[in-house]
Amino acid sequence: MRGYSSSSSSSASAASAAASGAVERMPKFLVTGSTGQLGVQLVSLLRSTFGAASTLATDVRLPTDQNMLNEGPYAFLDVTNGDAVRRLADQHEATHIVHLASLLSAVGEANPELALRIGNEGTKNVLEAARDCEGGSPRTVYAPSSIAVFGPSAGKVAGDKSHLMPSTVYGITKVHLELLGAYYRKKYGVDFRSLRYPGVVSATPGGGGTTDWSMDMLMYARQMLSDKAAGKTTTAIPFECFLKKDTFLPYVSMDDTLNETVKFLSASQPPQCTYSVSGLSFTPEQLHESIRRHIPEFEVTYNPCAVRQKIADSWPDSCEDSAARRDWNWNPAVSTADALVDQILFHEDADDAGEQNLQKVTIK
Repeated sequence: MRGYSSSSSSSASAASAAASGAVERMPKFLVTGSTGQLGVQLVSLLRSTFGAASTLATDVRLPTDQNMLNEGPYAFLDVTNGDAVRRLADQHEATHIVHLASLLSAVGEANPELALRIGNEGTKNVLEAARDCEGGSPRTVYAPSSIAVFGPSAGKVAGDKSHLMPSTVYGITKVHLELLGAYYRKKYGVDFRSLRYPGVVSATPGGGGTTDWSMDMLMYARQMLSDKAAGKTTTAIPFECFLKKDTFLPYVSMDDTLNETVKFLSASQPPQCTYSVSGLSFTPEQLHESIRRHIPEFEVTYNPCAVRQKIADSWPDSCEDSAARRDWNWNPAVSTADALVDQILFHEDADDAGEQNLQKVTIK
């Protein structure tokens, strides 16, 4: 993980405050959905950047990663309980709420009612807690969106002004999130911010998303490398991919997601509430070929899942992110499949890469 550095403008404002004798309040974060793929690592980065006590991690279950419990505060929180969201935000004196709780695309299709409750009701409760807070000024809310907001009408290259017509309940909840956040910013002054994440790739199992195949393939390759290093016989069983080999989709590495998200959180209020972002695009076949540079015997078979393939076919091939680059310097480091494979296979520590969610997700 690259270390995060504050922008020069942030440093200048801090110096100005010190010179004038003013005390600049350090940010304090309440994070929902903290035990998910992104949450575990983002909580760790926020704590290392702003102090261990700065970040209250929350979720509806205890983390299996004991570091989250040992390194800072943790609390149970169901985001559909608005009173509980407001109470914890007030008790922690949160200046920011980072709202990660949601059901991902494929899981949401299996349980749309729950996806709507968490996605829509949870977002409303977070925004209300940001608007009506004991500290006076509204809290900043960061709630990521997704390329799931797009549908076939967005075209192959989608951006900030593309048509939003999602094909999944997950995408519908993200459109609702974007619109409601913009409404609270205009009507109540809530500093709402959102990034439309593409597929986020790390060395951990996914949580039921359409792009999880990429992490599954890379973890399979890591295990083969580990077995070879230990002198064990590597498996002859090919990896089975649930998307077609030529399915082209946008992605971003976990390292870039974390560092650029904290940069976005730390920047002055941007002109837009929501930005499309991307790091790279590739197909399963292209990722396979990148892995074979290091493991020539690595084989893949393709057995498309009807539900996930239909979702993937409705999404764009890439995202246009010039506004994010212009307004707050979105600048991901990983831009090729080869670089992503090298990072995951040889540089990213799986034990450090977030909680391993081993729950089997069955999509029919």
